[in-house]
Amino acid sequence: MARNSRHEASISIMKSLTVKSGLLSALSTLVNREFTVHDLTEAYLNDPACLHSSKKAARQFVYRNMLRLIDNGNLTRVVVEGGWPLYRLTPQFFTKSSKPSVLTPTVSTPEAPPIKAPTSKNNPRQNLQERLNQHKLEMLSAMGETEEYDAICSEMPDLRDDVQPLYNQSRDKCSKLLGRVKALESLLAREKV
Repeated sequence: MARNSRHEASISIMKSLTVKSGLLSALSTLVNREFTVHDLTEAYLNDPACLHSSKKAARQFVYRNMLRLIDNGNLTRVVVEGGWPLYRLTPQFFTKSSKPSVLTPTVSTPEAPPIKAPTSKNNPRQNLQERLNQHKLEMLSAMGETEEYDAICSEMPDLRDDVQPLYNQSRDKCSKLLGRVKALESLLAREKV
């Protein structure tokens, strides 16, 4: 347990593709909007789970991972005339990273609601899977929340001082949920062996 640090946390998008938590958190700040390699690199460098100290190394890491995401259909390049290339996460990114059967709107609360007690003692694996799916849905909600705060700051810079604490709180919540998701995925993967 002790050897896993927050820097090692990641989420599996597909069996062959894993995105480190720092990069996933940076991507969560750019949900539902177009962004450049520079935008994602800056978001990654500002994330507490960033593994790189130099801007050049961070940019190379981000770009390599963006190419992997494009190859797997999780990221797409937006066609623009002139200027820097723009990118956008595809719906496939969310379905492969969350795998919920039905996405339902949720009301955001400052703290995550308590997890329901297991429904059946006969199938602990199913209970863990249900718990994992609930955390993934909450994480998607938190990602959408951070995206909305970011959009508000872009559109109404006068509100930045009011929105920034809420944005930070939402990003922290997203990071905590990512840790929970990783823990449950690791446990479920271990049970398969």
